[in-house]
Amino acid sequence: MVASTFAAACGICTKHTYDFILTGPNFYCMRKSLLLLLLLGSTTILNAQNRLPHSPLPLPIARWTTLAEKLNGYCKKYIDEPLDLKYSLPDSLFQQWRSYEFVKDEEQASKYLIIITLDGMRWQEVFMGADSILWNQALQKSRLPLQTADFQGASPEKRREKLMPFLWSQIAQHGQIYGNRNKASTVSVTNKMRISYPGYNEIFAGYPDDQHIKLNFKIPNPNSNVLRFIGQNRSFRGRVASFASWDVFPSIFNAKMGGLYINAAFQPVQNNHFSHLNRQLKSVSKLWGKHLRPDSLTTAYALQYLRQHAPRVLHIGLGETDEYAHEKKYAEYLLAAQANDRMISQIWQFVQSSPRYRNKTTLFITTDHGRGNSPATWHKHHGWVDGAEEIWFAVMGPQTAPLGEIAHSTPYFQCQFAQTFAAFLGLEYQGNKAVAGKISDLFIQRSLPLEQKIININPDNQLITKK
Repeated sequence: MVASTFAAACGICTKHTYDFILTGPNFYCMRKSLLLLLLLGSTTILNAQNRLPHSPLPLPIARWTTLAEKLNGYCKKYIDEPLDLKYSLPDSLFQQWRSYEFVKDEEQASKYLIIITLDGMRWQEVFMGADSILWNQALQKSRLPLQTADFQGASPEKRREKLMPFLWSQIAQHGQIYGNRNKASTVSVTNKMRISYPGYNEIFAGYPDDQHIKLNFKIPNPNSNVLRFIGQNRSFRGRVASFASWDVFPSIFNAKMGGLYINAAFQPVQNNHFSHLNRQLKSVSKLWGKHLRPDSLTTAYALQYLRQHAPRVLHIGLGETDEYAHEKKYAEYLLAAQANDRMISQIWQFVQSSPRYRNKTTLFITTDHGRGNSPATWHKHHGWVDGAEEIWFAVMGPQTAPLGEIAHSTPYFQCQFAQTFAAFLGLEYQGNKAVAGKISDLFIQRSLPLEQKIININPDNQLITKK
């Protein structure tokens, strides 16, 4: 950009300017000037895109030095080719800048947080697998090539392992899972609506708002949310993002307020690294119109964003389970849940393969609301549906002891999640109203044996709803 401006001021064609600088005999004598011009131009572009992180000295000095060295390599590489300053160079420099991680708090074990929400996923299937009555009905109605062995088993434990193998093979061994009401572990929503928008508001705001958030309309959320709060912190600025299948999430997070990057439904990402996904987005079938993107594409976008932008906090909102449940398609609902489990596994495989994220990331999985607790009402969820307030959550990370499935726990609530998210990163969330306290039992510092399944509850963990 700076080189283009300089050339325009001199009345010289930009392409010929690059050719003159990069291919002519003057290349070596002009190298230092070229490095300065390109560095300033690229930094200007990155700053305009709000992609330069804030960091105290001396890390910026180390980054500038490395960028200069890389630019020297780029000049050699592009001696015989025009240099695409607008796209190629800023993206490459951005990766080098990000390579200097400025998370220096060694006392904070969890430096990254990934939140995954499965819309309307019942705790009954999570903990007991496929319901035999609903499954038999699905076999008769569904046109899919289903087999009884796909989801059935001799016990609830066998059935749930077939439905969500990653959850029960990895998180059950290395984390904690709450919400099995058959074992006296209850997690509940506190909003009276028991539908999606009020549920997501409660998750991220830290309190219910039955006065303003009643339906799923695209109304900008007037409440604060913990992701924006984290994103406005100096150490996290430009490092918080949300990728969601449902098109209401920009309203839920009130995108105009800033603080985080939001991508939802059929919104493309304007970046060369996402061009192949953008092409798929245009051609993919829209089973539910334009308001819901396939979960597989949402996960692919999120994975690519992890690779290219290295966020410190990432939310992934998956939605197909709720859509199939509303259509009373139990088999498809189970298949969507199974597919979501595979997607979560892909995310975690990347996390553990990355030196940046490995053993420094907390994974938090939950849902926005429950559903009816009988075969006649399993597909419904509203304020008058019994069971729609019943939810669950699972956590795995360096700050959470590997206790597996939790039984006989103190009741927990959806409004406690927001403060818990902030606490994983060493922050204390301050909303525009009083928020519920964190779930302190997720922050046991000492390691406990895997076979210990019941935990002692801290009596100080109280739910706060009013000032």
